[in-house]
Amino acid sequence: MTKDSLAKNTTYYTAALTVQKILAFIYFWFISNSLFPGQLGQYIFALSYTTLFSIFVDLGLSPVLTREASKYKDKANTYLRNVIGLKLPLSIITLLVAWITINFTDKESGVRLLVYLASIIMILDSFSLSFWVIFRSRQNLKYESIATILVQIIIFSLGVVALKTTGEVKHLIMALLAASAFNFLFSLILIKVKLKFSLKPQFDPTIYRYFLRIIPAFALAGIFVKIYNTSDTVLLSFLNSDESVAYFAIPAKVVYAFQQIIPAAFAAVIFPAFSYYYKTSKKLLTQTFDKAFNYLTIISLPITAGLLILIPEIIRLVWPSYHVVIPAFFVMALAIPFIFLAFPTGYLLNATDRQRNTTINRGVVTVLAIVLNIILIPKLDFFGAGITFFVTNVVLLILDFIWVRKVITLKIWNMTMLVFKSVSASAIMILGIYLTKPYFHLIILVPFGAIVYFLTLSMLKGFSFSEIKSITNKK
Repeated sequence: MTKDSLAKNTTYYTAALTVQKILAFIYFWFISNSLFPGQLGQYIFALSYTTLFSIFVDLGLSPVLTREASKYKDKANTYLRNVIGLKLPLSIITLLVAWITINFTDKESGVRLLVYLASIIMILDSFSLSFWVIFRSRQNLKYESIATILVQIIIFSLGVVALKTTGEVKHLIMALLAASAFNFLFSLILIKVKLKFSLKPQFDPTIYRYFLRIIPAFALAGIFVKIYNTSDTVLLSFLNSDESVAYFAIPAKVVYAFQQIIPAAFAAVIFPAFSYYYKTSKKLLTQTFDKAFNYLTIISLPITAGLLILIPEIIRLVWPSYHVVIPAFFVMALAIPFIFLAFPTGYLLNATDRQRNTTINRGVVTVLAIVLNIILIPKLDFFGAGITFFVTNVVLLILDFIWVRKVITLKIWNMTMLVFKSVSASAIMILGIYLTKPYFHLIILVPFGAIVYFLTLSMLKGFSFSEIKSITNKK
C-alpha cells in the first residue's frame, strides 16, 4: 500500500472516530438527562462490570494478531483461525464466570439482566475486533471507519426510540446489543467476501505456544488499564449506590472526552516520531519530547482553568439535575494536565523499548486506585472517587518521569518556565472570564477565554504560532 493510500485510510478512521465520539457524547448527554441517576448508574455499572471480564476474553490476543498478521500476511488467516479457536472457550468460560459472580452479589434481578445482556455485547465486540484487526494489519481502515459511524448511529437511533417509548434501561442495553450484532456480522461478512478467509476454528499447538510466549507483554498493561478505568465505577456501585455511579460518570465523561480528542490524537504524531528518532538521533528525540511536553502543557492548562471557572455554568446548561457533582468535577478537572502529559511520557517509554516500565507504572497506579477507592468511597462517596482519580493521575506522571529521565536529558528549567507562563496566562484568562461571565453566554465565554489565554501567553513569549508544524517534521 502506498503512503498516500495509508494516509487516506488513516484520515478516514480519524474522521470516523471524531464523528463517533461527538455522537457518543451527545447520546450520553441525552440519556443522562432522560434517566433517573439510579437508572443511569445501573446502565454504566453493567457496562463497566462486563468490561472488567472482557480482559479474559482477549488476553492480549488482538495486539498480537495485529503485529503478526502485519509481519506475515500469508499466515494471517491461520493466525485468525487459531485466535478464534482460543476465544471460543475463553468466551464461554468468561460468560459463565461473569454470570455466576453477579449472582453472588446483592444486585437486584433487573441489574443482573443488564449484566447478562452486556456480557453478550462484550463477546460480540471481542470477535469483531479480531476481524477488524486483520484489515488494520493490511492498512485498510476504510471499512472499519464506515462501521464505526454506522454502529454509533444504530446506538443513537435505537437508544432514543427506546427512551421515548419505554424509558427502560434494559432497552438501552439492547440498543447496544443490536449495534454490536451489526458490527459483528458486518466485519464477518467483509472478511469472508473481501479477503476470502476461512473462519473455521483451528487449534495448532505450535502457534499457541508461540502466542503464549508473546501475549503476556501485551496483556498485562491492557489488564491494568481495564481495571484502572472501571474499578472506580464498580466499587462505587458496590460500596455505595447506583446513583453515585451516575454522579461520578458526569465529570468522568467530560474529562474522558478531552483525553480522547486531544492527547490521543496528538499521540498519533509523536509516537512514530519517537520511534524514528530513537533509532536515528537522541538529540532529535529529546527535542521532540520537549515540544510534545510544551504543546500539551499549553493546551491542557487553559482547558483546566476554563473548566474550573465555568463548571457551574456547564452543569447548569448541560446537566441541570446534576449540580451535586460540581465539587467532584472541580477535583477531576485538576487532573487534566497530568492526563495529557502522561501521553508523551508513556509513548516515549514504549518507543524506546521500555514497555516494562510503563506496565509497572500502570500496575502500581491500578493498585493505588483500588486501595484509595476502598478507603475514600465509603467516607466521601463519589467525591472520594474523584480524589482518587486526581491522585492516581499525578502519581502516574511522576512515575513516568522517573524513567523518562533515564532515557533523555530533561530541561527542567525550560519546562518549569513554560509551566509558569502557561499558569500565568491561565490566571489572566480566569480573571477575564470572571469579569465578563455575568454579561455573556457560555458559548461566547469559551472562545473569549481561549483568545485571552493565547494572546497573554504569546506576550509572555511562551508560545509561537509558527512552531506548531515543527512537531510533525521527521526529516
